[in-house]
Amino acid sequence: MDRSAGTGATDLSGRRLLIVEEALRNYVGHWFEYVNSVAKINEGAGVQVTVAAHRQIDKQLASPICAHGVFAQTNWDGIYNYPQAWRRYIGAAQHNWRVYRVMSRFLEETGPYDCVFVPTVVIHHIGAWRFLAAREIGHSIKRLVLFFRNNIAHYDVDSSEPRYARSRIVWRHLLQGFEPQIHDGSVCFATDSERLAHEYEVLAGIRPAVFPSPRISSFQYVPQRAPSAPFVFGCLGPARFEKGIDVLQTAAKRFLALRPDADVRFVIQWNQPIRNEGGTIYSPDPEFVSDRRVRLITEPLDSAAYDSQVRATDCMVLPYRRASYFARISGVAVEAVTAGIPVIYTENTWMADLVERVGAGVAVRDGNIDSVVAAISRVFDEREVFRQRACDAISAARAAHSSAGFATALWTARSGLDAAGMQGP
Repeated sequence: MDRSAGTGATDLSGRRLLIVEEALRNYVGHWFEYVNSVAKINEGAGVQVTVAAHRQIDKQLASPICAHGVFAQTNWDGIYNYPQAWRRYIGAAQHNWRVYRVMSRFLEETGPYDCVFVPTVVIHHIGAWRFLAAREIGHSIKRLVLFFRNNIAHYDVDSSEPRYARSRIVWRHLLQGFEPQIHDGSVCFATDSERLAHEYEVLAGIRPAVFPSPRISSFQYVPQRAPSAPFVFGCLGPARFEKGIDVLQTAAKRFLALRPDADVRFVIQWNQPIRNEGGTIYSPDPEFVSDRRVRLITEPLDSAAYDSQVRATDCMVLPYRRASYFARISGVAVEAVTAGIPVIYTENTWMADLVERVGAGVAVRDGNIDSVVAAISRVFDEREVFRQRACDAISAARAAHSSAGFATALWTARSGLDAAGMQGP
């Protein structure tokens, strides 16, 4: 991981940064790796970093990043996932009130901060930060960066235009309420995807600034393995149904049956329960798992263990569903291309833009098992070609995603206002 910090002409020494991540309590999910990366980048530039996290945060995890246990609840636990829409809306309102109340107290006790960065904003938080901005900007908060990593729209098959649910009315009203602070630069909407930026701009007439990923690989993949080492196909990061884990499992099982003598290994991070679109638990296939060429990672991975798995991967297999990942980024894909690792990715997604611009790999059709099997076979059969292409692209990948670029964006970027688009769709 790149721990260096460089911020161009921006002098950050002595500034205070607060990172707010209510779900951060252990190594499960991407929250720790992301927050830790942002913290280290800024500490390297002389910034004093504080993290507001979940009350149940692991003490050993909290200490290195100066994290405080602040939040008693997180919406990411699914506590508001009611079958009735009206109950979900009440839950979102309730959680916004909880965030507002908790952060008002915390800011009063620990502020002021030169920048408050909220890296995972959804509808359960945006109202709270609307009122906190009105109350705290100019007092405990000098600059507020609200980061949007999730879709607020969906995309029809073969369509690139966002379509919005009824919640768009609430979203548009709340987002446009920040317009005065957006205009004077005290609030910045941000995201890590040009496609997501377009999605929010179409809805509310405010275009989030697009940040590079702070999590890049500082090491380079070593193409020369031991002669007896198997070729490793990896799928790292928290497994979820929207990431096509079912497609990957079926495709990998079929490949292993078709190529019984192939010296390969599939390493899949599967360390939390996965539910399918109907809410039913999706379990590992016993026959697949029993194959000697398959390894499931079922335990949480700390930073060192995760980086070790990335280093050991020869090709990252990421058949994410287009419906969920048309506009969203994949941090794992960024780590792969910046390390010189080929990627199997879903066509017409953000990942496709990334790999085709600064990486190497093979595109697959959305949800198509045969396409994934063919891609796995091709990468394995042409492994030396793909290894070299991926290594040749490292410099371009690291130029597009860097610690310096992220730090500069965090402290200086501004959102764009489109007066003509303020009425929304």
